[in-house]
Amino acid sequence: MAKINQETKLTKPLSPIKKPRVTYKGFSTKLWEQQGKGFTLTDVEIVKEDLLNHIFTSKGERVGMPEFGTRIPELAFEPLDASTIGIVEEDLRMVFDYDPRVQILLLDVKALPNNNAIVAFCRLQYIELNVEGDLRIEVPTGGN
Repeated sequence: MAKINQETKLTKPLSPIKKPRVTYKGFSTKLWEQQGKGFTLTDVEIVKEDLLNHIFTSKGERVGMPEFGTRIPELAFEPLDASTIGIVEEDLRMVFDYDPRVQILLLDVKALPNNNAIVAFCRLQYIELNVEGDLRIEVPTGGN
């Protein structure tokens, strides 16, 4: 009878493929509709999307949360004056303070009379991601 010699060769174990660390993950259909890309958003992109959803949700629109949202969606036909600019700035600060993932570094709200709009330039610190980013929000109004 022939003897079968079975040797076990030890090889270095394969190191796992390191994936980039994802802190936040969510989905949005905007990119699919606009660019044909996938639904998945991660990190800064999903935080921005969440902030914009909060900003453009009217107060009282969310079931069981009557104070969630802002007055910004109702400003479409309001005059472009200091009072309207103040509402936008106040509500943006409220949204950024509500979300524990961001901190305001700069918030500059200005009127664009030629475009009948208010524009807000926001510089945010994404706290857990340890990055800074800009967010530009344009709110159409009724003009002067």
